[in-house]
Amino acid sequence: MVRGDSVKQSSYDASYSHHDTHIYEKPFFQYFIILSIIATLAISIFALANVYQIKKAVVPRTINANDFLKKLMSHAEMKGYVGVAPLNVIQINNNNFANLQAQIRDLDASFIGNFLVQYTDKVVVYDYDNDKIRGTLNLQQPQAQLPADFLTKLNKHAEMAGLQNQQPVGGQLDAASLATLKQQFPDVYANAKVGDFLLRYQTKLIIYDYNADKIVNAVNLA
Repeated sequence: MVRGDSVKQSSYDASYSHHDTHIYEKPFFQYFIILSIIATLAISIFALANVYQIKKAVVPRTINANDFLKKLMSHAEMKGYVGVAPLNVIQINNNNFANLQAQIRDLDASFIGNFLVQYTDKVVVYDYDNDKIRGTLNLQQPQAQLPADFLTKLNKHAEMAGLQNQQPVGGQLDAASLATLKQQFPDVYANAKVGDFLLRYQTKLIIYDYNADKIVNAVNLA
């Protein structure tokens, strides 16, 4: 009798143990565990990517001004602006996009992150990350008030050969502009001073001291 009970109990324990073991060992359960781990990793990676994008938007990276201008001036369209400091540089972002879109035709969301580089006669749309000029906008250039004999004196200099019939763009150098230019292009503006005239022609950049009637520097642009 005792022996029979023992056999029944052993049979029950074996059956229970058989079912308990194979639930965890079945392939579908193992696949479920693996898929769960993969899904968790995927969600974590996605979350990290979103955090990175948020940080990138909130904390913009610092761009070296000299590197920015060097890359911009390497484009053929910008040869006439080598040595000319831009009046303003604005990065298009979500905060200023609506205002800029109202001022510039064909500006759409694809331009966010690009830069507007403003000169006296032109605005350049520059994609710094891909080093690509995406467009230009020509501006009307007001005629500067020059002394009556300004062009007569200037055009007598040998450096002006072939430029007499061209209309230059530029004006007098102030202290702030000159300091920036000397930092960015020290060789070009080494001898320039406040009050000199910076004149950009199609093929030359001229720095002219009107009072001394002297060409301070002449730089070929093409």
